[in-house]
Amino acid sequence: MSEKNRVLIAGAGPVGFTLAYNLARRGVPCTILEGSDRIFDDPRAGTIHPPTLEMFDEIGVTPTMMERGYKVTHYQYRDRKQGVIADFELGVLESETKFPFRLMLEQHKICYILRDLLKGYADCEVLMQHRVMDVAQDSDGVTVNVEAPDGRKTFRGAYLVGCDGGRSAVRKSMDVTFDGFTYEERFLVLSTRYDFGQFGYALTNYIADPQEWCALFKVPGQDEKGMWRVVFPADAKADPKDIFEESLVQRRVQGFHKIEGDYDIVHRNLYDVHQRVASRYRDGRLLVAGDAAHINNPLGGMGMNFGLHDAFNLADKLERVLDGASEDLFDLYDRQRRTVAQEYLQRQTIENKRNIEQKDSVAQEAFYNELRAINADKGKLLPYLMRVAMIEGIRRANSIV
Repeated sequence: MSEKNRVLIAGAGPVGFTLAYNLARRGVPCTILEGSDRIFDDPRAGTIHPPTLEMFDEIGVTPTMMERGYKVTHYQYRDRKQGVIADFELGVLESETKFPFRLMLEQHKICYILRDLLKGYADCEVLMQHRVMDVAQDSDGVTVNVEAPDGRKTFRGAYLVGCDGGRSAVRKSMDVTFDGFTYEERFLVLSTRYDFGQFGYALTNYIADPQEWCALFKVPGQDEKGMWRVVFPADAKADPKDIFEESLVQRRVQGFHKIEGDYDIVHRNLYDVHQRVASRYRDGRLLVAGDAAHINNPLGGMGMNFGLHDAFNLADKLERVLDGASEDLFDLYDRQRRTVAQEYLQRQTIENKRNIEQKDSVAQEAFYNELRAINADKGKLLPYLMRVAMIEGIRRANSIV
């Protein structure tokens, strides 16, 4: 296989697979290097926004996603005591997108779909249990040393893209900083088969409360029959064993929605939550995308989508540079994607969390009244939904030259 034009990709997550498939379709040889032995199927991102569906539709993947995912035509903002504050109809976006809805589909299933598609491209390989250890670059390419089951190996390519998450080994090899902060609380994600839909909940719900906010989503689940995820804040200093203790878990979910008997909790996950953006997305022949470039709290379902947008943007530029265009295109990638990460991703997700946990009752009611006013006025509703559905951010990125 050619090394001169090969792109090495660290990380076999949705961003890495999306980048690889876009490159493979363009005839660019690539290699995915993944440290784990499998694609993790624990509850992680599961929301796909309209611009992301448009991008995948251009490469023929959206129909398969639609077959496996849940179409979300509206989402609700609720208060734990008052109930529904606003029910936002995403169909208002039909004038702006072919896909005026969200799709609920877990990130590991996106990986499976793309992995299977990549099998049709002989010049693209996916190597599991190949953990990136150290990186070096020179004027002709990059050299990557990995730890594999049969010992250390060395790979050579034209460029290396870190799609290897918030603790990215690639980013740590670059002359960049990862600026931002870590929240003083973690997010507890509980999954259950219990059907909240029978009580009027939408497939996506944000439920505000000054003491214990929560968020509720429905995803297809392992058996495609449906799984509800409930997200709560959790003490960052508490022992995970205590947080996962059955009686405390039951108390949390029962406090949100009381039922007779216990909930069947299928999964329990605890995540640290950060808001950070890399100071640059490019250092010579090293680039980053997805969580390696930016991380944020998951309220609003934006993080994975932003990473997927990075992958589509970067694939185009990698192809053009390998075809002889100036590497200045990588600086354009940095300007376009880092700008919107700072202006939109960080601002919106921080705002989402601040609003849902608002402790001042006057400020909280003012926010509720603002949501009601937006929902009642299409002139306000359309630009609001364009922002939270990520359409505005994509257009802003594309306007940067």
